[in-house]
Amino acid sequence: MDENINYRQIALLNRAYMGEVWRKMNENADLTGEEELLAAQLAGHPEYGEIWENKEMGDHFFDPTKQEENPFLHISLHVMLERQIQSNNPPCVSKTIERLTALGEDPHDVQHAILRILVQEIWEVMIRRRSFDVKRYCEQIEAL
Repeated sequence: MDENINYRQIALLNRAYMGEVWRKMNENADLTGEEELLAAQLAGHPEYGEIWENKEMGDHFFDPTKQEENPFLHISLHVMLERQIQSNNPPCVSKTIERLTALGEDPHDVQHAILRILVQEIWEVMIRRRSFDVKRYCEQIEAL
């Protein structure tokens, strides 16, 4: 990883932002467009409600080797995917979701299948230091 990037600091800022949006949601405060996108994902995952309420969780780092799911990362990935859907970029994402849901698949399960592919591509970018391969990403998504 790039030694010049403080990933921990970025994660902490992202978590603070999520906490702020959660607070605003619960106070029925006005949200910006970006906050509305995040709020929809937070609301769509009620199983994480206690985490958003617990300010001390913002400093807890989840250990994937212990099979700890990172809810902050999970929501961030859903936001990334929702941006792809809304912008229709790449088009393979929306088309695949439409195709699989028309076949009766659960939309959230379809999103999770796509997110697994997205995570692999992000890993390739971060660890192998290569460009995001949209062609390979779409080929894998279309194979679902």
